[in-house]
Amino acid sequence: MGRGQRGKALVVSALTAGAILFGAVAPAQAASTPSRNNSKNEDVLLVHGYDPVWAAKFDCKDYFKDVITGLKKANWKGKIRGVAFYKDDWNCDFRISKGSRDTGLKTLGKALANKIYKDYTSKGKSVDLVGHSMGGLIIQAALTGVAKKESGFPKKLFVEDVVTLGTPHAGTNWGWGHSYQQTKDMRKKSSLIKWLRNNPQSTQGTDWTAIGSNSDAIVSETSATAGGFKHWVRYDNLKGVDDHAALKKVRTGTYKMQYRNSPSKASSWKKRNSPVVWTASSLYYHSSW
Repeated sequence: MGRGQRGKALVVSALTAGAILFGAVAPAQAASTPSRNNSKNEDVLLVHGYDPVWAAKFDCKDYFKDVITGLKKANWKGKIRGVAFYKDDWNCDFRISKGSRDTGLKTLGKALANKIYKDYTSKGKSVDLVGHSMGGLIIQAALTGVAKKESGFPKKLFVEDVVTLGTPHAGTNWGWGHSYQQTKDMRKKSSLIKWLRNNPQSTQGTDWTAIGSNSDAIVSETSATAGGFKHWVRYDNLKGVDDHAALKKVRTGTYKMQYRNSPSKASSWKKRNSPVVWTASSLYYHSSW
């Protein structure tokens, strides 16, 4: 070995010894993809919808109180966390933004994706998601940006199950009197609706269930169950007069409904469980009911 080579070897040896002495470690390996299974251990993130009143704020625990009660009754072991994106949202413990009704849904989807990556995916943990109304579009936007590898979105996400309740996957004509960006994004054939990918998958693989009602005056049953997802559920009529809100509130009783488990055809109309019970079941099963 020449003098120059011996010198380099001594430098390398010294650096190695120093690393051992001061506790330096090799870069951490990337988090491995969690296995998919039937589990009640994942945290559940609840994404609320659009606020049509001037305040633009929600109490996450009150908004989803029946879903939270239903999950707890089903002995859910993971944390149940409300997602805040309006500036004045409260009783939420998973803030992604301090926006307004003019904060676009793609922007919120990006914020949701990056927050999930930071708190869960980067640590090798998967998560389940529930979105009511516009909240489902925020979730769809998050997974679409990742699936399309768009700039600003994380390169991967671990999202095992998603349930949407009364989400306008194909848009809605409701809210034409509003000029906010969020209502523009929800309109039929908007640039956001056209950009969204059907059945977008996370790195882990994601099982989607879309739930709607024939008696929803805000979002039609065809829009609520659009999106090319593997599972959808359509109720005929729920308790009360507002089926759009009832989709996240009704947790007891049986109701006339039909379901589809793709690629099979839709079932016949039968009396089955409430939407909140169906939500918990859909989050539990990782591939089918």
